[in-house]
Amino acid sequence: MTPSREIEMTVSGFAFGGRAVGRGPDGKVCFVRGAIPGETVRVRLTAEKKNYSEGVLASVTGPSPQRQIQACPNPCPGCSYAHVPYECELEWKQRQFRSLAEKAHLQSDLAQFMREPVGAPVRIGWRNKIRLSLEFSPGGTVQAGYRAEDNRTLIPVRECPLAQPEINDALRSGEWKKNLTGREKNITFRRTESDGVRIWTDRDAPPELLTERLDGFGEFQVGAGSFFQINPTMSGRLAAEAVRLVKAVNPALLAELYCGCGVFSILCAEQLPALRSFGIELDSGAIACARKNAELHGVSARTEFIAGDSAGMFRKRRPHGLPPGTLLLVDPPRTGLDPAMRELIGRSNAAGIIYISCAPDTLFRDLAQLENAGYRIRESRLLDLFPSTAHFESITCCMAGDAVKADSAKRTIPA
Repeated sequence: MTPSREIEMTVSGFAFGGRAVGRGPDGKVCFVRGAIPGETVRVRLTAEKKNYSEGVLASVTGPSPQRQIQACPNPCPGCSYAHVPYECELEWKQRQFRSLAEKAHLQSDLAQFMREPVGAPVRIGWRNKIRLSLEFSPGGTVQAGYRAEDNRTLIPVRECPLAQPEINDALRSGEWKKNLTGREKNITFRRTESDGVRIWTDRDAPPELLTERLDGFGEFQVGAGSFFQINPTMSGRLAAEAVRLVKAVNPALLAELYCGCGVFSILCAEQLPALRSFGIELDSGAIACARKNAELHGVSARTEFIAGDSAGMFRKRRPHGLPPGTLLLVDPPRTGLDPAMRELIGRSNAAGIIYISCAPDTLFRDLAQLENAGYRIRESRLLDLFPSTAHFESITCCMAGDAVKADSAKRTIPA
């Protein structure tokens, strides 16, 4: 069968990852970006797998009343939900979050721990960092843009509606083209209130330090090449959730793995005067920033930051596990916790775990294993740090079995 043929199907939902999903005439599941649940669409097939097919939207034969004109003129795959109202986007993200929890066959009661999502106040103009691919023509002209669904084709971008206006101004100006040599592969635009828009390519040394502002929590030093959340407003909401959960546990010690520039440890130390914390991060530059940030926020005497592999350094520093009353906070990359780290955390004796995740599939995989070590999920919440896109963040609190039982007993005592 030729993959380029067209089929007609009715869309049944949005799959995790932002593509619409339905079934073709032969009953096979088909994924297509740009359609809406309830619509009848024609899809030009681009790939046939054993159990599913993929395609591009050819036409909408039965449009949904929810369909709206996209704010983005670029046909890139990044804005998966720009053609539906935000309420629809947030509803489907929550459905995906809940569905992945159900598929993990958790021991914890989903109805008890699943919380309402936290939506974003704006859908465009929130992103303070973008990285564009570059392509040079034989004549010396350059185009910057995002890669298409095939990860090869360049979609030229004159402006990105998700980006902050100042970044788009810099992109449109074209001044960034002047010093290019023709050998660069990508270019980064990053803006902070203190530093303005800074621009560098993969062949440049990025600025040594930038000053980021986290809404509601002040300023933090961060290396330009180091990780920091790209939505300042919603990052503040995530930080507030982390602080709330740590306060509820009220630990004596907070151990933060994958700590970056130390934001969570520092904020919690500010809010809990008796709390001591230590953080571990592979990026030595981020650890240097964490130490500076602890000084900036006045908590350096109660915080310690260590550069190194999280599992290796954790095992070295705490070979016999954590002392009583310790809370673990983890914020791993999209791949989640590796097997060695899951095993290490499972026997760490931590009273509880706060797990911040940008990938719910690996989150619930990890939580299922941690449940086997005796932990139970107390609450889990989606926060939409990446509106209009397929991505979102979440924060989950787990407690050791005895702590969960004690907490449940307290809740049964009449007021």
